[in-house]
Amino acid sequence: MQKTKPTIFYSVLLLAVNLVLYACLPQPLPPGFSPGDLKPPAVTSWAPNSPLEVQIFFDEPVADILPDFANNPGLGILSVNLGDTDNSIVVTLDAEQLPGEAYSISGSIADAAGNMSSFILPYWGYNPEPPKLLINELLTEGSAARPDALEFFVMESGNCAGLAFFVGVPGNYQLRYIFPPLKVVTGDYIILHLKPLGLATELDETTDKTLSGGADSSAAAWDLWYRQGDGALPGKNAVLSLCLSPVGNYMDAVAYSERTVDSDSKYGGFGTAALLNRIIALAASGAWTFSDPPRPEDCARSTGTTSTRTICRNSVSFDSNSGSDWHIVPTRGISLGGPNTDDVHEP
Repeated sequence: MQKTKPTIFYSVLLLAVNLVLYACLPQPLPPGFSPGDLKPPAVTSWAPNSPLEVQIFFDEPVADILPDFANNPGLGILSVNLGDTDNSIVVTLDAEQLPGEAYSISGSIADAAGNMSSFILPYWGYNPEPPKLLINELLTEGSAARPDALEFFVMESGNCAGLAFFVGVPGNYQLRYIFPPLKVVTGDYIILHLKPLGLATELDETTDKTLSGGADSSAAAWDLWYRQGDGALPGKNAVLSLCLSPVGNYMDAVAYSERTVDSDSKYGGFGTAALLNRIIALAASGAWTFSDPPRPEDCARSTGTTSTRTICRNSVSFDSNSGSDWHIVPTRGISLGGPNTDDVHEP
């Protein structure tokens, strides 16, 4: 019995030493935290694709559609399903949209990792017969008697409901005008008066070309009036664009400038960061032809324009998406509501 005590003592001592040594050694770390996919899907584009459907696209596949979709105003949701690609959904409504009517759609979806995305998206009712319009004449240096305005020429018949004009480009603009329902035919002219004087005769013409009065109204053209504040066009340097809807594709555009690439060194000659950003966006769209990088000389020239010397497209309204389609007409050559003259202002 006496011989076992040292053995037990030394065993206990050895165990204690090992425990102390173990405690002093660096312990293995648990596996690091792996966050996985934490990014929710983001909406990239959306638009109605029929009178009863709205399609919404995302930057990654959709795995789950939550039951909280709603449409406002007036139209209910019949169903929401995956689209023809797994990164889109199609919302089916229970009644047809009115062409050009303002709506909004809201809902939530999730990706395969469970990241949820909620959204409220404005859209404009599906237009099954949009016309083809060209921006045709610009009155950018208006006066009190002859306020700023521009003219559109109808290349192909249709209904203008929901078309959108921008001083700027979609997503970066200082003025936006959304067209009312207006059925036009090939050869028609539309004048958008940007600085109405508040006269009772300044009426939007949607059924009768002779209805409106006011400065530069025309009995031969459709007169429309911008009523959301000061609609002045930039006098000499700007980007204007016309789209199928406020979130739709470009139909036409024009860039005009009196500057040159040597006008400044900071903004490529365009004078301001705001204008340069719009030029870059327009170049990316392909709706206007620019050098690489864009130069002010690529734009329609605006030097010499006045309230009667407008910036005009050629008389046959040919469109090459370039400055060569445009010129300054001579004094009193303004022709809002009728064919443009090909005569050129000579300084």
